[in-house]
Amino acid sequence: MNHLGNLLEKIESERDRHLDLGKATLEADGRKLFAIDFLAIAAINRSLSNSNAFVQLVHAQNYLAAASLVRLQLDTFLRFFALYLVNDPHEFATSVLGGTEVRKLKDRSGTPMTDKHLVDTVASEFPWVPNVYKQTSGFIHLSDKHIFSTIQIQSEQGDGMLSMHIGSNPNRFPEKIWVEMADGFMAATGALFQYLEGWRFTKANPELVQSARKHLDEC
Repeated sequence: MNHLGNLLEKIESERDRHLDLGKATLEADGRKLFAIDFLAIAAINRSLSNSNAFVQLVHAQNYLAAASLVRLQLDTFLRFFALYLVNDPHEFATSVLGGTEVRKLKDRSGTPMTDKHLVDTVASEFPWVPNVYKQTSGFIHLSDKHIFSTIQIQSEQGDGMLSMHIGSNPNRFPEKIWVEMADGFMAATGALFQYLEGWRFTKANPELVQSARKHLDEC
């Protein structure tokens, strides 16, 4: 199996991790249910759906749709990450459940949590985020990414003939492009899991959280 095949296999193998984390989150702290749980389960479900679709799209050589899913997976992480930037995470989750857009909510410093702010903030921990965000955002709205993905220069005979391609072509994009895309998808998924695990641990250990808060208040 080639490198791309190994990456896709790893993405597929994380199906159980999604399900196990969802189960552990809901069962934590005596199965109590908080507003954050709804946000966490939604993020897990979206991540799993994106993962399943991404693997299928890469196998189908559907470049444009697969690239869009990298951006959507990163979006899932960024919006769950926003939960950690506010003074009251439960209030934040409740607002999102009520239909408020994350970009209209403010972090603990009073700054609106736009995509740019979230990307800039998380970059200190995940330096790859700004580049992946920039490279994949163009696939969400019709843009130059879609235009240039249809263009191919026929230079084999030196005539520089321009051709326009519609549909999938196994030879259109080199494996390097697919590998980079899969790496970006896996990185976004890994970052999301890190913060989802953080909530699961927090929920499962309320006494540790209370102790930490008491210590901070005394300092």
